[in-house]
Amino acid sequence: MTLSVAPVAVIWDGSGHIAALWRHSAPVRFLAAEEAGGRISLIAAADAGTAPLFALLPAGSRAVHAVTVEADGRLNTIPVQLDDRLSLAEADRNAGGLALVQAHLDDAGALTVQTGPAGAGSAPEAAPMASGLNRASGSESEGYRLLVGPFLHPEDERAATTVLTARRREAGGLTLAFTGDGSETIAEGLLVAHLPAAMREARQALSQIDQDLRLAIEAEFDTLAAAPADERDVDATGLGRVAALRRGFRLLRPRAEAKDGLLSLPDWIEEDDIIVFAEPRRQLVWNGDGEAVSGSPMTLRWQDGAFAATPHGARYSASAATGLTIGQAGGNALVAAAPGTAAPLHDDLSLAAGRRAEELWRATSASRPARLGTLLGELALRAAHAPTGPLARLDARAKTSTTKGPAASAGLLEALATATGIDAGRIDELGERALGEQIAMLLRMSAQPELAARACAVRLLLPLPGADRSEAELARLLAWYEDPALPQALAREAMALAGHDRRAMRLLHDVAASAHQSWIEPELAAEVEQAMADAATRSGQRRFSPLDALLFELRRQPQRQPAPGLETIARMRSELSDAARQASQPAAFTDELARRLGELTPGEIVLLHGHFASLRREVEQAAAAADLIRDWEGVAGYPGLAARAHRSGDPVKGAARLTARSRPFAGSLAHIESLAPALTGLSAQIDALLGPAGGATERNQALRATLESYGRLLLAQMALHEADAAFASVPFAGKALADPHDTGFGAAYRRLRAGSGDLLARYLAAAAALTGLDHHWGTALAGEVTANTGSRQDA
Repeated sequence: MTLSVAPVAVIWDGSGHIAALWRHSAPVRFLAAEEAGGRISLIAAADAGTAPLFALLPAGSRAVHAVTVEADGRLNTIPVQLDDRLSLAEADRNAGGLALVQAHLDDAGALTVQTGPAGAGSAPEAAPMASGLNRASGSESEGYRLLVGPFLHPEDERAATTVLTARRREAGGLTLAFTGDGSETIAEGLLVAHLPAAMREARQALSQIDQDLRLAIEAEFDTLAAAPADERDVDATGLGRVAALRRGFRLLRPRAEAKDGLLSLPDWIEEDDIIVFAEPRRQLVWNGDGEAVSGSPMTLRWQDGAFAATPHGARYSASAATGLTIGQAGGNALVAAAPGTAAPLHDDLSLAAGRRAEELWRATSASRPARLGTLLGELALRAAHAPTGPLARLDARAKTSTTKGPAASAGLLEALATATGIDAGRIDELGERALGEQIAMLLRMSAQPELAARACAVRLLLPLPGADRSEAELARLLAWYEDPALPQALAREAMALAGHDRRAMRLLHDVAASAHQSWIEPELAAEVEQAMADAATRSGQRRFSPLDALLFELRRQPQRQPAPGLETIARMRSELSDAARQASQPAAFTDELARRLGELTPGEIVLLHGHFASLRREVEQAAAAADLIRDWEGVAGYPGLAARAHRSGDPVKGAARLTARSRPFAGSLAHIESLAPALTGLSAQIDALLGPAGGATERNQALRATLESYGRLLLAQMALHEADAAFASVPFAGKALADPHDTGFGAAYRRLRAGSGDLLARYLAAAAALTGLDHHWGTALAGEVTANTGSRQDA
């Protein structure tokens, strides 16, 4: 082994926990995991320094990227492949670039590593926390690549080698002995399959006799196998001797003695086969006559007066391949089987015994404590509780959300989206992009959240901070690109260029189809902007801007109000820019409006002022509608229901989604007489918010329909629960309802309750008849909210 030349050392527990330690300080560091489907997720981040990065791998992930962002904006990526076969027991330690990595905990509880041969250099005084192998290939100029094997905790790193010896007993039979450094754990890691030759011959003979006779013989065997077995004569799978022979083999465990593990097979004969299975990461060595052999599984046979051992597991060593298979379709493996005399198992009984051994180890390994994974998780939480920078705080937020949620790893983009309020759908789309683009957007979200939110809204990728493009130029490009009318303008400009400039026409046409719909790079957006500017310069005409398009649409609408006086027009002119910003118009539109304010005619000023006032009212009405929905949900007992129904958390959009297919049912509530007072109260609240129904705009009508439908859905649920309480308040009804086997009143109640969507009127009428009272169901929804609304208006 040699010292590792890679700038990073990686510790992997063989399952889901991973840690990376850099040898030199870097401004920004990341860990990204490549999932089974090819998606790359950022799972850990750190600011400047050499502090270790801890992460939890997504399920099935076996490829990781260690990324550093330099001060000049360059990305240095080291691809890391995780291979569970590169273990201390199986790897060829003479392979080039292979380094032993030992992790230690210092007095302050910090994680450090030592690379190179064991005992080389000044090793820390503390015992190693974990040991494993890293293999580095490549160079600083062409880039490094890492192959990482599973690391073991000292308590889990049992004897790396187990020696097997066999002795034939004079009284008949066979004794197997297993020795190693960890004698107390030998029996847990070994299984021996005994395949009697007599059973093989019996199975062959049975296959050649008459079918009826064979079935009768097998039925007799099954009868014997079903008889109670002596617990002292069962194998590792729980089968008795007869049942195991019926299967064709017995699977046995050695018993642990003081210095070795022993297994006696008194019924062994010379023609029988013995197969020894060792659990993963344990090396099995045969110490018999002749040359020593190693490997698992291993078959023992009596040949020419002595035992002969044949291994069936290939010896693995790190390959000298020049690339990883990460994100590629090639077959450049980093682990290769070394040539040898090992022959794979092909016999049906041998393969069946191997499968049963793997099942037993899988069951026992699940019950053993994952010491290294637990320790890495504790170190990760310790680092999360003491973040030192913005990226460290983001990493801590992701780890905290992981501990509170399922075992799946929480990505950094998801954690940042939760804090910044960026649409989760955009974050999902961004997670499908290249790793460099994800890192650039994450750094922008951390440093410039408003700019990143605007870019995500229109799907414009941002470069890394410190890139060649200046921040002012980037802000101007974003303001141009986020124009809502940009796709239409691109399409019109592409048609105008037909027959003049085919390249520019094709560019504008392609981007017009994908603008604001697909993620594009800033270089492409800048090229499109320049193409449009060049086309406008050649034509000698000013481009049809968004302001021109808006004025064109407003002039087509009929005007019902007389022209105001000059003083009013002057006031409107002074308020126009503020009115556009209050109406949430894009920055590019407001900038153009400010430049061309002196060109606008009095009629255009009136049209624009009225348009912006209408948009502002719609924004205010949407906010008030969201408050009304939250009040309804609070009274009905469903807080946040509408907000959870939409990714952006908008209650109005969530309510529209929930009521998209239930409006016929909501309309049917108008025919239920006992709901009339509550429906009247809901309608009064909506009228107070949106005004009379007649003469409203199309958007106002859509908002009214959403509020009416959603309010009626909440009313139906509230009335249903009130009717349930009314039924339960009557003694005999409550007793019948509590009995699920009642065939009278209880059964009728349940049938009526199950069809309450269509039979709500009958269900409410039945509740009123049973209690003898005239109920006005759901009035608390309208009455209490009305009081809350009034108090809010007074405040």
